[in-house]
Amino acid sequence: MVVRKERGHPQVYPTKDPGLAEEVIQIGNVVTPVLSIYQDGEKLVMKLKTSLFSSEKSFVLGEEFDESFAGQKYRSVINLDGDKLVETQKWDGKTTIQTRKIQDGKMILTMSYKDTVAVRTYEKMAD
Repeated sequence: MVVRKERGHPQVYPTKDPGLAEEVIQIGNVVTPVLSIYQDGEKLVMKLKTSLFSSEKSFVLGEEFDESFAGQKYRSVINLDGDKLVETQKWDGKTTIQTRKIQDGKMILTMSYKDTVAVRTYEKMAD
């Protein structure tokens, strides 16, 4: 069962001290990802597809798990905070927070690293 399947459009992306390689930021500015979030037993699954890459993570709310993106390994945990999914990623003494919330029929993803904030809006796709 697909809970949300959405297409994302960038609004703001960090340009200084993002903690990611510059080429990753440039890719993030031009791709239009499709994100599917669904439940598989006790786990939630997030599948992200773009024209350049795909990724998938499977997790239990509140339990830490390992993941990697663009060659970087992270230790992550995702919690439900009211009506928001809050993901905390840690690596090399750094921390990012990604918050996903449904608002006005769209999913708003807010990514924070130090004093830099990026926002991506996902529009629901027809099934």
